[in-house]
Amino acid sequence: MAKYEKWLGASLGWMLTGNPIGGLLGFFAGTMMQGDTKNKKSEPIKGVSEFEVNLMVIASHLIKLDGHISAAEVAFTEKFLNTHFDEAYADERSRLFQYCLQKEYDLNAACGQVRMYTQLNTKVQVVRFLVDLATCDGEITERKNYFIFRIAGYLNVNDVEYRKIKLENINYVQDAYEIVGVTVEMSYPEIRTTYRRLVLKYHPDRNKDASEEEKKKLGRKFQQIQEAYQKIKLEKEG
Repeated sequence: MAKYEKWLGASLGWMLTGNPIGGLLGFFAGTMMQGDTKNKKSEPIKGVSEFEVNLMVIASHLIKLDGHISAAEVAFTEKFLNTHFDEAYADERSRLFQYCLQKEYDLNAACGQVRMYTQLNTKVQVVRFLVDLATCDGEITERKNYFIFRIAGYLNVNDVEYRKIKLENINYVQDAYEIVGVTVEMSYPEIRTTYRRLVLKYHPDRNKDASEEEKKKLGRKFQQIQEAYQKIKLEKEG
């Protein structure tokens, strides 16, 4: 997720107050969390912004596009949100997202909110998130590719920028395999074995006699290997 800049500050001020989607989701999710009792008045979830809610709506449409809900895509979305937003509200966010997956909300309205209230850089990274989501459990399907292309257009992200994002995603995946020194065709156990050998080779504790300059280089290499392996692991285990 290092590809993402700190763009999610765009959510500040987008609390669950005015957006019909946000208000509706906040109401129902609040009811669920409070046990749906008649004596309790449900309130919007605190700490979850409308920007997040709209992102969940768009993501849920993409996840359900093939007629089933992929556990890998759900996990990827929740991890992404908790990485870029306040993790203290992870439980509330997860319940809200699960509820969103069970219902149908207006995709056009969600995209309209993002288009109106965010700058171009944020819109581009929303599309980048969708591409990463669609490919997290394997190769992106033509149906999902077309869906994201339409969303990009609706967010005023042109086709040139969209192709750059797709190319970036391809290069990012290929680079991960190259860094670990494995191929896409290899099984996950084979890749894991190669990774463990590299960890032993580049781990700081195994190179105590190296010079300070060599230790810095080894440290950078070790970090690259770890990040690349996590990307491959997410794809293979999806």
